Amino acid sequence: MSASTLSPLLTAAVQDRTSGATGVARQVLDGLGEFVSDPATLRAMVAPLPGLLPGYASMWHIARAANSADPGPALRAIREQLDRDVDRSVALATRVLEQRGGWVRTAPSSALVKATVAGLPAGTVDVPGTEGLEPVTGLAGADAISPSRVLNIKGTLDLARSIPTIVVTTSLKLVPEHVFEGLGSPLFERIPLDAFWAVVLDGELLTPAEAGRRAAQLG
Repeated sequence: MSASTLSPLLTAAVQDRTSGATGVARQVLDGLGEFVSDPATLRAMVAPLPGLLPGYASMWHIARAANSADPGPALRAIREQLDRDVDRSVALATRVLEQRGGWVRTAPSSALVKATVAGLPAGTVDVPGTEGLEPVTGLAGADAISPSRVLNIKGTLDLARSIPTIVVTTSLKLVPEHVFEGLGSPLFERIPLDAFWAVVLDGELLTPAEAGRRAAQLG
């Protein structure tokens, strides 16, 4: 099955260039929900998605759920967990940045970064001319996190090297190293996980090492 034979909802998800990884994952989960009563069609629909969305760690989790013995509950659980974890991570990242104070620099394109920024005081994010003022904190999303690396938009590495940078994300972005190796596109770069100051994951503030251990626990 190719993109041309996907359902309308899944086709829209694959072609979406504005919603970010989390928004696309929501669309894919909603699209696959149409086929949970037909396991064979469900498996056929999900099979091409990792290849059509090669930068999305969430597709690995979604494909595993769709191919499980009871895909309906497994996919619904991911959908419910995604919304809950996004809200928790955004709320905590906002609090941490408010507590640190000062200016915030961002790596663009992440829906979670945008949601976090929306809760910060006006005029404190990506303001030209404030580069020398302290404290300054970086904020980035993640398209994937392996036990040792982060996949995200180009420019994230420079941000993490220049100032203490927080990754705001959910566990749907955690993958084993062998899955991480197959992810990416020309828009992405691989950044050492230990280049970051902290990882906000599902509403928890973790060290990079702790986040990496959670990724390593996945089969």
